[in-house]
Amino acid sequence: MWRALQLGSRQGVVFLILFISAKLLTPEELGVYTYTIAFGFLFSLYADFEISKAVSKYVAVFNISDPEKVKAIFFNAALTLFTIIVILTVLFISFEKEIVGKNYIYIKYLLPLFFFLPFSSLYDGIYLGLKKFKILAIIALIAGAISVTATYFLISKYRLVGTFLALDLYYFLLFILFAISYKNYSFTIDKKLFTVIWKYSIIIGISGLGHFLYSKANVIILGKFNFFVEAGYYELIDKIFMLFTFGVLIFGQVIAPKVTELYTQKQYKILFSYFKKIVLTVFILGVITSLILFFISPFFMQVFLSKYLTENFILMFNLLLIHLPLIFISSCIAQPFVIGTGFAKYSLITIPSGILNIVVSIILVKDFGFIGVVYGVLAISIISKLFLFYLIYRRLRIA
Repeated sequence: MWRALQLGSRQGVVFLILFISAKLLTPEELGVYTYTIAFGFLFSLYADFEISKAVSKYVAVFNISDPEKVKAIFFNAALTLFTIIVILTVLFISFEKEIVGKNYIYIKYLLPLFFFLPFSSLYDGIYLGLKKFKILAIIALIAGAISVTATYFLISKYRLVGTFLALDLYYFLLFILFAISYKNYSFTIDKKLFTVIWKYSIIIGISGLGHFLYSKANVIILGKFNFFVEAGYYELIDKIFMLFTFGVLIFGQVIAPKVTELYTQKQYKILFSYFKKIVLTVFILGVITSLILFFISPFFMQVFLSKYLTENFILMFNLLLIHLPLIFISSCIAQPFVIGTGFAKYSLITIPSGILNIVVSIILVKDFGFIGVVYGVLAISIISKLFLFYLIYRRLRIA
């Protein structure tokens, strides 16, 4: 329960900040924000490169086999993280005009995010490894409540700049609360430990990069072609979908231990039957959700975000609903049937698929405008997800 609450609060805070921003800013201002912040998340992805997830694994392992090593994990990981952040920050600022374009003036407001997001993720990984879900949830709720409350006042006073400040505040509070509550420090360098964590983070980091190539990359492409309003639409739709997939994501994490147990015990027939049943159920749920959203979204937008109830938004929203059932399935099976069964290498399919998505989107946006990006992500997303499902289906069937 605490884990679900912690995940829900973090996702909810990001959505609420975006929702309040959409309510108070113009569609073009929201687009500029989502376009610029995408570079912030890209920076954090390269800086962190999933070190936090690697830390989570090794904290859990060493907490049982060698508790003293747990104390050294934070310092070794933090030292690496800080070095990468400094190097990337210098490079990013040196070429900010070339990278971001005319909106480079907002990059200075992302500098706190460059530091606090990766380090709050590092603390998050340590607490996960220690299974301190209650503390994680409490910290996330406190930071979230303060940040969401402050968001309204910051945006009301500083407009677009206030949106960046609100996100900075959230990750700053997470970092401070984590740093205050964590006591298990040991300032010793362990080269072997550093190497192990770094190697594992590279593997799962590559998969995380693939996800970015699908989500934030499309926002950047739209912004690069001056479709800032549509970039805001895309991000808003992505966050709406994220909220609706949260339930199946948690369900996947809940069933993961059972799936791993069945696979370890070589109960392949039972596991294969379980897989088919879950995929079918989640797919039906996804179809029903898509139909409900298709009919209620105009009403919702009219009530809460009427200035976004445009022909272009509805067109993008309805087209992207086509692949929502597949997003449901991929979110559900990722932890139990991809990672839990040792098929994690299949997740690397997101890299070539993500690169292809960027290439196709750039080509189509030139010919069809903003809607070309939607066509591109739909085609590549559907094909890659179906291919991943096929690989897992075939592997479980013949196991």
